[in-house]
Amino acid sequence: MKRKVKQPVVKISKQNSENVVAVVPKERDSRLPAARTVITKTYHGQTLEIKVLESGFEYQGKIYKSISRVAMEIVKRPISGYVFFGLSK
Repeated sequence: MKRKVKQPVVKISKQNSENVVAVVPKERDSRLPAARTVITKTYHGQTLEIKVLESGFEYQGKIYKSISRVAMEIVKRPISGYVFFGLSK
């Protein structure tokens, strides 16, 4: 079952005759560990380290938007990052 990801909501309100725009951040997926956590996995005898950032993931010095993109970079084929890294419930 796919989980819908909420997109940022932009709310415009009037305040002192000027428009003020407030961006509401999207919800973080509950399967992801907290930011600044390092996910480690052994794959084909190699230990992989992925840093969880506030808005993405870092792997080998490159920033990725999703954990699945990191997994696809590693295995060179489409794969769920949650399944590959054991983050599924």
